[in-house]
Parts: sequence; structure tokens; C-alpha cells
Amino acid sequence: MNCRRCGEILNANANFCWSCGAPQHDASSPETIAVPVVSLLESLHPDANESSRGTHLDELVVASGQTAGTRFELVKESTTAGRHENSDVLLDDVSVSRHHAVFTRTASGRVTLRDLNSLNGTYVNGARVEELALHSADEVQIGKFKLVFWEAAS
Repeated sequence: MNCRRCGEILNANANFCWSCGAPQHDASSPETIAVPVVSLLESLHPDANESSRGTHLDELVVASGQTAGTRFELVKESTTAGRHENSDVLLDDVSVSRHHAVFTRTASGRVTLRDLNSLNGTYVNGARVEELALHSADEVQIGKFKLVFWEAAS
């Protein structure tokens, strides 16, 4: 059975897609109950826990999956992301290209994200992008990984 929304292969008895969360049943049945989705942005924000209070650098926080909560500080002028073992942000999954994307700090201090002609593309807040300046709380999707970008504290 494939997901109605994203096409992911699912167990035949699945009620929801494990990848995108889409319901796999008729939503008009009386047994369906709407459950609000609670955002994890506060818990992923660098100032949300005591250990990271004070100054911090621009960073990416893995928002879902086995590595959820992992933080990658963007300290270099150029930070690579991909499946290659020498990537600064190593995302080990076949949905990620070896050299997938690069985060670059501009002269003005902004961080831009550029896709490196990856097979599956790079997405920011659900929209496919080639290159884009990032803002705090932007959700970056590289393959199956969702990361939240946080700007440095001023």
C-alpha cells in the first residue's frame, strides 16, 4: 500500500503515513477524530533549554527522526550538507545526495542555502528552492531529514 499524499510504501494496515503523517482512511467516517498537531519549534529553539542560554551561533536542529535534537552549528563560511562522509552536516540516508546542499554566510552575515543539483531537491518551509536566504525557524528539508534553522542571538 502507498501513502495517499507522498507515495511512501506503507504496511497494509497503516492508518497514518509514517513519513508525512497523512491519514490513510476515509476522513469522513464518524470514527475519525481530529487531533491537533503541536509544534515542536519551542523545544527545538536554542534558548529553550538552560544549557544553551547566552550567545549561540547560527545552527540547524534536526526536528524529526532517529537523530532528532542533533544540533549543527554553522561556524564556517561554507557548510556542506549531504550523505558524503566528509560533509559538515552528515545526513546518512539514500534520500540525500552525496553533495546535496551548502549553507553559506554572506558578507552581511546572513545564511543562504543552495541546492547542489540534488536528485530529490531541497525544500524550505515546504517549497522547493535552488537558493534562498534563511530566517529563524525556517524548516529545511533535505531528503527525509527536517531541520530547523536558528539565527544567532544578537
